[in-house]
Amino acid sequence: MSGWRAGLVAIALGGVVLAVGWFLNRPDSSDPTSTTDPVTQSDLRLACSAAFSLVCDELAERNGYGRSDYSISDPIPEDAVVIGFASDLPAGATVFARSPIAIAVWAEKAPTLENECGTVTPACLVEQAGTPWSEIGGSSGWGAVRLGLSDPETGIADLEAWKLIASQNPGTDFGQFVPLRRETDGDVVTDLVLFPSRADIVVASEVAIGSQLANARGRAGRIRVYYPDPTPFLAVAAIGEGRAAANFIESLGSEDNQALLGSLGLRPLIGETTNLMQDLGTPAGEAPAVTEAEKSALVTSWNSLIGN
Repeated sequence: MSGWRAGLVAIALGGVVLAVGWFLNRPDSSDPTSTTDPVTQSDLRLACSAAFSLVCDELAERNGYGRSDYSISDPIPEDAVVIGFASDLPAGATVFARSPIAIAVWAEKAPTLENECGTVTPACLVEQAGTPWSEIGGSSGWGAVRLGLSDPETGIADLEAWKLIASQNPGTDFGQFVPLRRETDGDVVTDLVLFPSRADIVVASEVAIGSQLANARGRAGRIRVYYPDPTPFLAVAAIGEGRAAANFIESLGSEDNQALLGSLGLRPLIGETTNLMQDLGTPAGEAPAVTEAEKSALVTSWNSLIGN
């Protein structure tokens, strides 16, 4: 056999060997460790509730992902990573951050509340809700002190916020002074910021408050943020299906991403918060989370005072 013909035969045999090798070692799409994934990294989208709008917008832009809204009653989309409070997500979500519950007050009205109460606390809010601002040194044009809360059955942040208020034993006339949004604490903070405001003060997650701080400044105003003592902290988590989602979720624990959290209104899992968003402060001691027994009692008290 001539040299060139022998070379062609060798090349052909080599191709067969490579093809057989690929077939025997091809990725198994049914294997969760397989690198084959119907959703590639670039096809991912981030899905978030209103409270996490700023977090999702920034992370989606940085990573070139799509972006959509999410409600805790929705199933987890196959092509998305959902970011939310761990207690509001299905089992298996990966915790990567924390967010305290806080009190947000329009800055022009905050000094009046401080002068009356000494310190802006849940007890102060319960005592002053419904009181004309003019009676405590504010402008008569401000009307009455309007406190914004969300239904505690809509999510863990709303439940923890209501626990702070309910612990002060509000009277039976308390409900008429509370402007409400049923959806989430993210919506009730929007109620505070959008014009005209439905509330002067809201109790909500810090991340929901942080998502609206820029909007408040855009209205030629500022939000002053206060922290109860002790402060309830909520675990923030992410969940998604497939290798691409797993890779992104794992990256949220990286040093760079943990350092980014403060600028998005979140707290890292451990260590000090860096790049803290303007107008946010330092929470006080940590409070225990709501128990299942407390949850039932809190929902009952809400329905008794506020009604459905």
